[in-house]
Amino acid sequence: MTPTHERAARTNTHERAARTKDPHPQYAAPLPGEMRRMLLRHMPDAVDEMEEAVRTGLPHYTHIVDGTYGYSVRQIIDRTVNCFISVHDSGRHGPAATAEIIALYERIGARHGRLGCPLDALRDALDLAGRVACRRLIKDAYRLHWPAPLLATLTEDTFTLIGTAIAAATRGYAEESHRAPLDVQRDRLRDALIAEPDDRDRPLAELAAAADWRLPGTLAVLALPPGDHPQTHVLPPEVLADRSPAAPYLILPNPRTPGPRWLPKTKGAALGPVVPADRGAVSLRWARRGLDLVERGTLPADTPLRCVDHVAVLTAFRSGDLLEAAAAELLGPLLELPPRRREPLLETLLVYLRCGDNAVLTAERLHVHEQTVRYRLRQITQLTDGNCPDPERHLETMLVLTRLLSPGAADEGAGARRWRAKARARAGVRAGAGEAGDAAARVHPPARPKQA
Repeated sequence: MTPTHERAARTNTHERAARTKDPHPQYAAPLPGEMRRMLLRHMPDAVDEMEEAVRTGLPHYTHIVDGTYGYSVRQIIDRTVNCFISVHDSGRHGPAATAEIIALYERIGARHGRLGCPLDALRDALDLAGRVACRRLIKDAYRLHWPAPLLATLTEDTFTLIGTAIAAATRGYAEESHRAPLDVQRDRLRDALIAEPDDRDRPLAELAAAADWRLPGTLAVLALPPGDHPQTHVLPPEVLADRSPAAPYLILPNPRTPGPRWLPKTKGAALGPVVPADRGAVSLRWARRGLDLVERGTLPADTPLRCVDHVAVLTAFRSGDLLEAAAAELLGPLLELPPRRREPLLETLLVYLRCGDNAVLTAERLHVHEQTVRYRLRQITQLTDGNCPDPERHLETMLVLTRLLSPGAADEGAGARRWRAKARARAGVRAGAGEAGDAAARVHPPARPKQA
């Protein structure tokens, strides 16, 4: 078979897979936690090998990919591999995990269309990377004695993801080939506005002039849920829209507070912070983080949700690893309590800190008696040997409590178990004493303070 026939056969296989499967594939089943962690450990080496294969096998193609809206060959491979691992995570859904990759490949396809570059080279690059991935999976399967069905599933999912990427690139290529010149200029401006400053090929003022668009002093990005197409909304001409069905968004010039009245009333949309016109990447990044927490159920699905109104939750979930390390130190034995005892104490402590250590205001916000608040605070003081709350660490304590008490934290059971394990390790002998105290309390429960 000639190289041309071989490429055509591969292309037909990938496109057939893309047509027969959902554009947001739901994979068969999540991988065991230990296997996902193993894949993550070996991911940098796998990305190195894939990048080397693409650069060596297609040396004249990599210059087209490098600089595609600020992405290099390595960054694209890294994000694709991350997506592959994420779709097998039990804590995420296939559409949410692949949305960003689909948007990326649609843009890559559109860039090919603007440059007049056929998609054959992209298909070859994906095929090279896919073969490296399958070779590594087979090697690990024999080395670690994976079940044969598992290896078959992972191999099939690899080519499913490749088919999805090719289908997305093909859509982007086709749409770009039929666009009016001014629309092309506006899309170039839109992509430059949400790129990092160092990744722009041309100044924003020059791009804005070519697109007949007045460059604003500030802007904000509204991230829409996957599948919410911007064309279904009536938008002013100054709003720039990304039409990707996987990760659509709008760029709003000079947004007013709390937001223009014409904003789409889409349930689940997230509005990023208002930033200078050259920092659109910041607003988009936080808008998508807010959208992710809305999809998890951690943040309310307002219309739209404003990220600046939920700074504590966004910060807490962004800094999860650091807060896990700090939780045991700040809260100690409180994490060892059963949920029915732990949660009222943690909630009371968080509201108390937010109220500036005011027990009366805390009681009003919790709809309990002031003496109930004081009783809970005494319990916290006794359980932590007077170390909590630490007046000098109120901010850290509030962030940890925000993460622990947010709805989405219930889905991260592994993290909660790690916090409790660290609490047990730090408590040492004191943990045993606490258990004895709990047993005594069950026999002789403390008298409840009289309610006024």
